Amino acid sequence: MKRTSLLLACALLLSSCDMAKKTADAPFFEMRGLVLAWDDLSNPEVIDWFEIMKTYDINTISVFGKDYQSEEYKALKQKCIDSGIDFEYEEHAMSWLMDKSLFETHPEYFRMNEEGVRVSDGNGCPSSEEGLKVIMSNVKAFADRHKPTNHRYYTWLYDGGDICHCEKCKDFNASDQGLIFENHIIKALREFDPEAQLAHLAYDNTTPAPSCVKPEEGIFLEWAPFYRRWDKPLSDTTAVRDGQKWSHADYIRMLEDNLKVFPAETAQVLEYWLDVSLASGWKKPQKQLDWHNDVYLDDLKTYASYGIRRITVYAAWIDPYYVETFKDVTCVHDYCRGLQTYRHGRKK
Repeated sequence: MKRTSLLLACALLLSSCDMAKKTADAPFFEMRGLVLAWDDLSNPEVIDWFEIMKTYDINTISVFGKDYQSEEYKALKQKCIDSGIDFEYEEHAMSWLMDKSLFETHPEYFRMNEEGVRVSDGNGCPSSEEGLKVIMSNVKAFADRHKPTNHRYYTWLYDGGDICHCEKCKDFNASDQGLIFENHIIKALREFDPEAQLAHLAYDNTTPAPSCVKPEEGIFLEWAPFYRRWDKPLSDTTAVRDGQKWSHADYIRMLEDNLKVFPAETAQVLEYWLDVSLASGWKKPQKQLDWHNDVYLDDLKTYASYGIRRITVYAAWIDPYYVETFKDVTCVHDYCRGLQTYRHGRKK
């Protein structure tokens, strides 16, 4: 009996050591993602994104710019599922949840500008109870059309849209207003997907943390520091992008403020290190990306220090034309390798 107990204890110890080793060897970042335009995937003979993802264990992809009911799109989604890659859809969706055609009959659903006039330029009025009901009624159809494989949904506010300045909304900042919408959307999502999670996009005017509205369960922070510099790491707190008001010190402070509202355990970074569309001013033909691997690796260390374990990046317009023109996608391999090999507190 004693020998059996000793053997069992040894087996448990070995199993525990093996599990600890596997945990230590696992990538620190649990979500390792890419956000790609449909055309980026159009010619795998020039750049095979699936092979790259397989090589570096990239486990999440989001694709935009395609008819989401087409057979091609469904086939791509199924290929991701078969390959063990999570498939998501990220886009500014508010104008789809609140159809602008409603403005003619229900202007009160839409935001009021600073001159006191209701306008239909994107975002709604978060104080309009009937408008919120309309949004919630459209959530299921939107989610069915863009259903993710990991229960993480994205219904971002209108890109560059202003906030509502009506009497009921004027004391809410942009993040508060966005969170009011999101708190209603997550409730609608969880009626048919109890595991649903919904992004609060900290981007542009919603980068500062909410001032008074609290997130419902299931809302996670998606941090997108759009106006930072990418030739300097976030740890260089004095850095300021030309023409912008926020320094990297401001970004770090705003990240810390957001992490007081949203848990770091579910937070996700959406960065622009590989975004050729941004680097090209959203005009083709593309410019070559100015890649700084040292900056990128330093940024990973910064994000990890806050307990953030989910990283995605726009890699838009690194397409066959880009590859054939510039003959260099070192940046892609560096990015993927960085996520694959980063360990908390050290880099292999």
